[in-house]
Amino acid sequence: MTADSVSIELPSAGLRPWEQLLRDVRDLEMRFDSRIADYMKFVQPTSPRSANARPSQGADDRQSSAQLEGEIHTILGDLEAVIQEMEETVQHQRGSARVLERHRSLYNDYMREFQRYQSNVQASFSKADLVTGASGQLSAADTSDRDRLVAERSRIDQTHTDIDMVLDQAFSVRQDLAEQRTIMGRATSTMVDVTERIPGINLLLGRIRSRKRKEKVVLAIVIATCICILFFVAS
Repeated sequence: MTADSVSIELPSAGLRPWEQLLRDVRDLEMRFDSRIADYMKFVQPTSPRSANARPSQGADDRQSSAQLEGEIHTILGDLEAVIQEMEETVQHQRGSARVLERHRSLYNDYMREFQRYQSNVQASFSKADLVTGASGQLSAADTSDRDRLVAERSRIDQTHTDIDMVLDQAFSVRQDLAEQRTIMGRATSTMVDVTERIPGINLLLGRIRSRKRKEKVVLAIVIATCICILFFVAS
């Protein structure tokens, strides 16, 4: 079995951008799904009708499963490190706490799932040691059931990814609105400072407004007078 690189280079200091952390955590979660799907193949069926459907696990299977366990341990370790970095970023109010909580929950589910499969694989190897001379392969029904479970898990993970994208967009919009609010607040504060520092500016603005009101009144009187003249001429 060829081992792919499963580790992600983590920074020694400083906080990375939130978008980079999201890409890393999703990549690690997809790698875990791929590796755990391969690891599930070492679990021997336990139902009576399929107990003898899989041959005894050989030395190659044991070596492959041990290699997969090492890769999964590495992935989970990297995933935990990235989640801790996301937690620090959220503490600095630069990330989404809801997204962090969902990925932390997924990490806990991955740990429990891996431990459960690890126990099942060990039990499968122990059972294989007791059963000698068995041959054959997993039945088509067992393989189909496993494929359906893996496909269902992939669909659920894709849904989670889509939810993350929506939350990320909402978080970006909220940040943009907060920045715009800050800019408007600064502009208002600047205008207030200007009116307070320049002597007589408030009086000047008041006179301008008063002149505009007078002009409106004069214009209204002229219009009314013209209407009255037209009315009398027409009558």
